[in-house]
Amino acid sequence: MISTKDWISRNIRDGDKINSETYHSIADFCVMWALFEGTELHGIAIAVDELGNVSKRVADNIDDIDIFLEFWVNRYISEGTTNHKFEQLNINHQPHKDLVSQVLLGTEKNREKVTHALLLIVYRLRNNLFHGVKDITKINGQASNLTKASLLLKNVLLASGRYIFLNQE
Repeated sequence: MISTKDWISRNIRDGDKINSETYHSIADFCVMWALFEGTELHGIAIAVDELGNVSKRVADNIDDIDIFLEFWVNRYISEGTTNHKFEQLNINHQPHKDLVSQVLLGTEKNREKVTHALLLIVYRLRNNLFHGVKDITKINGQASNLTKASLLLKNVLLASGRYIFLNQE
């Protein structure tokens, strides 16, 4: 049976341009999002609305939040303001856009709000990956973004204690 990566390379225009790191970051992100959605969002119709509640539950227990914040500050802030990459997140709900920009600019430091803002970034990455405009020639530029998002989701699942597959041996 042909692997998904090989099938994409053979059948999708420019599919051969997806490198292995990117392919694995996409696959890892998809699995981590599915676990996160299943354990934390419980099939809620409007998942983005539940992210604030998830943040309230995990903010005090999540590890390495500053590492994730620093990564996305470096990606989405240039010369003291949000940049074109931030705009490409396509955060359409103004209160969410304001929260994320305030956290990234350092004007909002409340740990719960920081956690919420970072989950909103991950949610937008998910939406853009699954529903956004696809340009396969640019997807390699998302590998580190998706890898960091997967790591954040892992930390959220561990902090939540609701992770049904957690091996506590």
